[in-house]
Amino acid sequence: MSKPSDPVTSIPAATFDILDAMIPDAFAAWQAYPDAVRFKSYREEFSTDPVLWTRHKPPAWAFSLQWDEFRYADISSPSALDAIITSKDPGLYIFYIRPEALINGFPNFALYIGISNESGSNRPLRDRLKDYLPGKISVLAKRTQIDCMIRRYYGVLRVAYSLISRSSADLEALEQKLHGFIYPRYDRRDWPVDIKTQQKAFGII
Repeated sequence: MSKPSDPVTSIPAATFDILDAMIPDAFAAWQAYPDAVRFKSYREEFSTDPVLWTRHKPPAWAFSLQWDEFRYADISSPSALDAIITSKDPGLYIFYIRPEALINGFPNFALYIGISNESGSNRPLRDRLKDYLPGKISVLAKRTQIDCMIRRYYGVLRVAYSLISRSSADLEALEQKLHGFIYPRYDRRDWPVDIKTQQKAFGII
């Protein structure tokens, strides 16, 4: 039996190209592949090194942040997001996946981490999150990792967020710490130097 090909590259473009499909349709297509194909496509790489948990542990104030969340699939327009996040404060967000029902909080997996106040912009968190809405598909397509994340996990993707009224420097430092502490699978920047060094050594970035 031959080894199944990557579903993104194995389907003739003239028949169906998953990268050109609408996001919900793309997710449905991923889910419809046979087990052998999905097994390969849904295997992800995470770091579970306790040394990194210690080395990149966030500051104490980060552990007392207040969090809210929404299902990505429930937000189809900027106005829908405005109705959920009414504040214009900046903040931190984490894209993650989990099933509807959990056993003692398991399983869930962080995929991407970001902030809305880079370089002192004071950009509201809700405005930053609007960059990821389906209507921004042409922008997302230029960021292949984000595009792939949303298409593969659309139906189970969630966004956890925290409004944080702290300096841009504080948020940027926290963002980098969280990259080392949580290791979001679909990020390609903002890593601490020690992790970047290892990623380059192993050809990850």
